[in-house]
Order: sequence, then C-alpha cells, then structure tokens
Amino acid sequence: MKSPQRKTPVILLSLALSALSCLPVSAAPALYKQVQNVEASNKAVVRQLSEAMLGGTDIQALGKYFAPNLIAHDPTVANGRTGMLMAIESLRQTLPGQALTVKHILGDRDMVMVHSHISATPANEKSGLNRLDVYRLDKGVIVEHWAVRAKAPTWSASGNSAFSDLYQYATTPPVLSDEQVEGNRLLVKGLSEEVFGKQNFGLLNRLWHVNYIQHNPNVGNGRAALASVIHYISTPGAGYRVVHSMADGDIAAACAQITPVGANHSDEFAGGMVCDLYRVVNFELVEHWDIYQSTPSSTVSGNSMFSKLYRGNQGN
Repeated sequence: MKSPQRKTPVILLSLALSALSCLPVSAAPALYKQVQNVEASNKAVVRQLSEAMLGGTDIQALGKYFAPNLIAHDPTVANGRTGMLMAIESLRQTLPGQALTVKHILGDRDMVMVHSHISATPANEKSGLNRLDVYRLDKGVIVEHWAVRAKAPTWSASGNSAFSDLYQYATTPPVLSDEQVEGNRLLVKGLSEEVFGKQNFGLLNRLWHVNYIQHNPNVGNGRAALASVIHYISTPGAGYRVVHSMADGDIAAACAQITPVGANHSDEFAGGMVCDLYRVVNFELVEHWDIYQSTPSSTVSGNSMFSKLYRGNQGN
C-alpha cells in the first residue's frame, strides 16, 4: 500500500491539535529537546532489558534496570525489584530456548511501550507469544510496569502475522515533528474513545485508509472489512476507558480497559485490557496491531492492570 496524499479533515485538527495550543511557544523547542533526550535514553534502557530478558544474562545483573520499590501491574508479578527478577526467572524456566524479539518500541515522555514476539522459532511469526509491556521510568530506572500477553495467532483472516510491518511509503518515510507526533497520539486516543467508546462509526470512512492493513487475526484487510465487524467489536452499553496513550514516530497506541454490557465499568478487576497500535500517515490510520488479555479477579501485587500509582521519587 502506498502513502496516501490527502488534506487533514477539520475534525482531525480538533481532535489532535487542541492540546498543542496550550504549549508555550517560546518554551516548546527547548522543552521538546529535553523530552526527546529522555525518551531516547529510556527506550535504550528498555530495549537492553528486553533483549536480555530471555538471554544468558545473569538474573541478578538485570536488577539494575528496576527500582527496589517498583510497582507491578502484571497480574502474576509481585511488587518490587525482587518480584520482577523472580518473574523473569520463572519466564526463563517456562520458556527455555525461546527468544524475545522486539517488534515495536515507543518512547513517550517517561513511558516506554514495547511490543514483542517470544518464540523458539522467531522467523515464524505465527508461533509463540504476543507480548506488550509498558514501563514508567524515573532517572533511567523502571519504577512501574504493566503487561499484556496472548498466544500469537497461528491463522489470520488477512494472512498477516500479529507482528509484521507491511505498509510501504511511496517515498522516503518523513521525519515527523514533535507536534505531528503529539497530534498522532491525540488522534488515536480521540478516535479510540469516539469509535470504541461512543460507537461513532461514521469516523471509519473519514479516518481509516481504504486499504487499511490489519494484523488482528479475526479481521481482514481494508476499511470495509473492519466496518463489517465493528458493531460486534464495540457495542452500546459496554465500557471503554483509555489508560495509556503514546506515540513515537508514525506509530501511536492506546491501551484501554473494556468491560461488557451490564458490568461495573468502574471495577478495575473486570473486563480486559486491549492495546491497539496504529501506523498514522497524514492523519489517517493505515496499519493496525493489537493484543488483548482478560482481567483477573485478583493479582499477586494487589494492584489492578489499569491503575497508575507512581507518585515521583519514593525512595526508589
């Protein structure tokens, strides 16, 4: 699929640029540069951890990445550095001989999101596990962690794996400005809330590319394929609440708690977490990946999969 050339609809400017108007213009360049440096450093830390997680690195040596009082939202992990190291040791024992391959990594302010494939046969993207981790860092150390995992689908309606990058730019991919990246974040967050939270399905024809590339195994390629099932994906009375919203380059993501009709939508131990990643080109969604995990009724740490508990330096 080639890069579309289109004008930005007025509704997109409303959704994606409203927050940018609040930034002090004179302070923005210096602020963006500082944020960029932090984001790049945080991404490097998380990539190093991810690539070492299932490798031969001594478990205790990985402790440098985690704060002693780390807050865990992965349902199977206890709070603290020790809890994370125990979880990694358990992962190694459960998945011997398997490799973790980073597929997408986003750095946004103090957060890093990493989408990865875990498999003994990494070249086969329809094997193994689909995993997404979200980390909060403070001074280069991970202080809070969320995770979503599922089996990698062995079949898909589109024929695409859950991980591949298939979109092709007509020319060299553009370097996006900080404002454009933030606009992409706001766009995806706003569209997610409108379409999946409020069933405003009319936006599909305006903001999804006609040849939209789909990596969800149950939906075919193209806007029409998504439109044919959207009523089943998003139903009136169901709950949808965005808890993480990030963007980096042309990829923007939204993670949300979804709860069924009749459920208590304020119960953070109900429903499930869905994370959607989109490639955004000229303010249009052209490619999509996602992962879903049901919410357990309890967690090892006592924290939900959705809460945000870190409040600055807590002696970590």
